[in-house]
Amino acid sequence: MSAIDLLCEIITLKAKASAAFFNQQQDFQALFRKGLIRECGVAQSVNCLECDTTHDAEIVHEAGRYGYHCPDVGFVSVERDEIMSLQPNMPRIVSGLADAFGCRRRKSTPLQGSTWRIGTVPSEGGDITLYFHPCLSDEQDALELSAALSRDVRTAFRVILTAAGTLPLPYAKTALLIDVVEFPADRSEFSVLADPHDIAGAPRRNPGGAPNRFQDLLVQILQSRVNDCIALKGRNAEAKAVRDQFCRLYPDKAAPSLSSVQYYVTKFRSGQ
Repeated sequence: MSAIDLLCEIITLKAKASAAFFNQQQDFQALFRKGLIRECGVAQSVNCLECDTTHDAEIVHEAGRYGYHCPDVGFVSVERDEIMSLQPNMPRIVSGLADAFGCRRRKSTPLQGSTWRIGTVPSEGGDITLYFHPCLSDEQDALELSAALSRDVRTAFRVILTAAGTLPLPYAKTALLIDVVEFPADRSEFSVLADPHDIAGAPRRNPGGAPNRFQDLLVQILQSRVNDCIALKGRNAEAKAVRDQFCRLYPDKAAPSLSSVQYYVTKFRSGQ
């Protein structure tokens, strides 16, 4: 599980999570050190596993120790690390996303409930506003999001990023956070995988740009992967695989950016 996968899993819980459950994951400490998740006190209760009948037990603090009372074995001491709770640091996450996309019109507090405005990026057809909503899987999620967006100024394009669920909406494009950014362990900020212009379908001044010098080689790789039946269904997954293959085939050439490869994957699949 990557760092961004782990972060999304914690976000989708919509409540305090057990640090003990997650702290064995490879990238947990990286997320914690960089402020994307934070401690939020100790758990209110735990499952007692010390007796024959598993039961819920309230955490208490007595004589300088954390623990709980079991009717069969008495007071059971637990380490604070075992019962520590954590939650996503949403202001830090949203500001990090705004930095990654170079957003304007940022907002440091939620629009309403759990809906955040990350900020806007310009396009030739008008501003694209990026939002974050934890989950967009059902009608209730959509109603909460719609109510929050009604409080914000509408722009030409809207993109909703979520940790889980991409329910189609008539007034915005939706995308999973894991498909749009990654969080490399050796960096302190998000790395962009997908351009908001592509997600929103917004025009831009230079849609092809410098990546043209890679076009012929990338198209050859894309076609060979289709012929060999190894092309991946997801655009971002296929773009990563194509870029890796490019680096193996042409180690002496500068590699194209991931966003450039994504552009050519989309173009190739649309038959352009």
